[in-house]
Amino acid sequence: MNAWCDGVSVPSSSLPARTGVAPFETMGAVRGDVRLWDRHLERLRLAAARLGVVWREPAGLRAAAADLLRGNGHADDVLRLAVVPAGTAVHTIMQSRARSPVKVVQLLPTVVEPPANGPPGDVKAEPRAFYDAVRQQAQDGGADDGIVVGRDGAVLECALGNLWLRIDGAWVTPALDGRVLPGIARRLLLDGARARGVAVVERACDLADLHRATAIAHSNAVYGPRPAALVGQPGATAVVRAELGVFWGSVTGA
Repeated sequence: MNAWCDGVSVPSSSLPARTGVAPFETMGAVRGDVRLWDRHLERLRLAAARLGVVWREPAGLRAAAADLLRGNGHADDVLRLAVVPAGTAVHTIMQSRARSPVKVVQLLPTVVEPPANGPPGDVKAEPRAFYDAVRQQAQDGGADDGIVVGRDGAVLECALGNLWLRIDGAWVTPALDGRVLPGIARRLLLDGARARGVAVVERACDLADLHRATAIAHSNAVYGPRPAALVGQPGATAVVRAELGVFWGSVTGA
């Protein structure tokens, strides 16, 4: 499997080692094209600036991404674009991978202590040790992804996406309080739902909300909104598709 580093196709095994905090984006592709490219690049630029990483975007990056996806047989799969400090250099690295086959995301609340010196919770960047630990704890319990629970008992997000709870006829998603990633799919779903008269709310959530939700969804920019459930329970697939998924394909072409 090949990767792309600073304009050159290289084996994934020979990429430079990260020595600093590295912002990145994970994107879904359709026929070799990332339909949400501009939104991802805007967030990546803002993250790099916030983290103090000086990044000069290479010319022809989107075309190179399409070539990498098609060359690796991942035209309808996943692209990862990272800005990676390595010593005195800052590298632009792209890799691709297959999509997950999971249709209903099994979730488990987790208890993981966040590191004092990790990247801010509202920035997508490596190191991801905290989120890796959240996901691993959930997988150890038979789930696909873990729910991040704050020290104050707040239900925040998942390791791999934003969380949605259907409560009293509205879709509730945890508010952006500095501990929650402002997901691209999250923003699109909020705007799309409001435009179509679907009730959506951004507010603080807790474990009681999680357990009284009549449906749960998990969203990110690769898969859009997917039905989710606490581990061992069925997902409310029809409700998620009808109320959140109905316009996702028109936005992304997926």
